[in-house]
Amino acid sequence: MDKHRTINTYHYITLLFIEIKIIAQKNLYVYIIEKFSCQRIFLSGLIAIILGENMIAYFNGQFLQQKDITISPNDRGFLMGDGVYEVIRSYHGHLFELDAHIERLRDGTNALQFNRSTFNELKDIADQLILKNELVHQDATVYIQVTRGVAKRSHKFPPSDTPLTIYASAQRFSPTPSHTKNGISATLYPDTRWERCNIKSINLIVNSMAHQHALDSSAQEAIFIRNGYLTEGAHTNVFMIKNKTIITPPATNFILDGITRKVILSICHIHNIPVEERSITEKELFDADELMVVGTTVEITPVIMLNNKSIKDGKPGPFTIKLQRLFHDIIKHQ
Repeated sequence: MDKHRTINTYHYITLLFIEIKIIAQKNLYVYIIEKFSCQRIFLSGLIAIILGENMIAYFNGQFLQQKDITISPNDRGFLMGDGVYEVIRSYHGHLFELDAHIERLRDGTNALQFNRSTFNELKDIADQLILKNELVHQDATVYIQVTRGVAKRSHKFPPSDTPLTIYASAQRFSPTPSHTKNGISATLYPDTRWERCNIKSINLIVNSMAHQHALDSSAQEAIFIRNGYLTEGAHTNVFMIKNKTIITPPATNFILDGITRKVILSICHIHNIPVEERSITEKELFDADELMVVGTTVEITPVIMLNNKSIKDGKPGPFTIKLQRLFHDIIKHQ
């Protein structure tokens, strides 16, 4: 018995040293995620707690520990939602469509009459956040927010020389492959937002309520309907396929002209895939051959159920799968 115990103990010690050697050759986070990939979402948060992880963020000209950053209670973003934001996807250190995101940030600050609209320095800041937080070898997102700055609460704009508040952070991102492969459920929700949805404003209360409604309905996304017509998703753009034609609402003031949306339209143009930008009625959504939501974090995700009704045969369709493949080809070659 003692002999067997000795052999087993030696065996476990040997295995332990092998594992320690593997860990030494890898980032600990990556090692654990690979080892327990089926629980990666849970482990991402757990590892951060265990390791006492603290991310580096950017705030008004400085890179700081995120926990040390404080926002003034008089910041107009905090008091009035007076700001714009962007979320940028990083694929193993490459910030996807970074220029397009910064251009849209510029358009938003112009529309809101901020005292500056050139933010080219944010390109380097975004890259630095990926590097400083050791996110080069994994999926991540960079969040950027710009507000009108700190001023006494008032509906009128503060003096024109008031410095803007600029904040940016990076974090690991865990995609959900089962959603993009198998599809999701969505619910319809009345679009009661303001009429400047083309501005990526930090005012997201209706979007948040819509998304929570979807979750409470055992769905993964909410799709907005305004006066009987589709606008967009709570955090996505929407495409449908009918009779081998890809259809999406036009880029008016009622939708955000999404970066992924633009990439898909470009793909359709390059590959001679028929596409229409036109109004889509609520009824048409249920009669679609295929339905999908697209965005920075969801990429191209099939919608197979809408308000608990199957779209066509309730499976991802061939056009959606083709667009997913072409989209990933662009990611690989950028």
